[in-house]
Amino acid sequence: MIEIDCPESCQYLAAGRAREIEQEHIRYLRAAEVHERERYFRAIAAHERVLAHLQLLIGEARRRARDLTDGDVLEALDLLLATLRTEESGLLYERTSSNLRVEGMRRRLAEALEYHRRPAEAGRGRLALKDAIECLEVIRSFAARRAAASPTSQEFVDFLARTAPRVGREADPDSRIIVPGQTI
Repeated sequence: MIEIDCPESCQYLAAGRAREIEQEHIRYLRAAEVHERERYFRAIAAHERVLAHLQLLIGEARRRARDLTDGDVLEALDLLLATLRTEESGLLYERTSSNLRVEGMRRRLAEALEYHRRPAEAGRGRLALKDAIECLEVIRSFAARRAAASPTSQEFVDFLARTAPRVGREADPDSRIIVPGQTI
């Protein structure tokens, strides 16, 4: 397999990502229990933007830190879930980690959830606490299924790094992919 640093506007890059995501969803749904599948579909339908935002952050973090593991992400998700569940019971107590990779991931995800829970823009819906918990549980379930082999696995974070668009990267008009049989 040859990897090329394609611009974000590349039609082959978009098609490849879409196909990989579709195949991953099919693998996940085959393995998931019926009630878990229904919850997964409900969460995607209701909170697609939030889920995409959280997964994009994980993918970007993986690109920046080559040593980020699925276990790190799972720990960050667990800490954030514990914090939100504590808040749900009426107490405010933020769970943190002494592992800097985990703590950085937890903070980025917490900031993203806060962005959706307390929107500054008028007209943008507010994410309820129970919905924020559901979004994290769906991502955690997806990550745990991918990382089942080992906590040092990077299968989940690599998948997100491959399929997430690169934010802030514009297509270079001077850079072109050469396709055999086509003229430039």
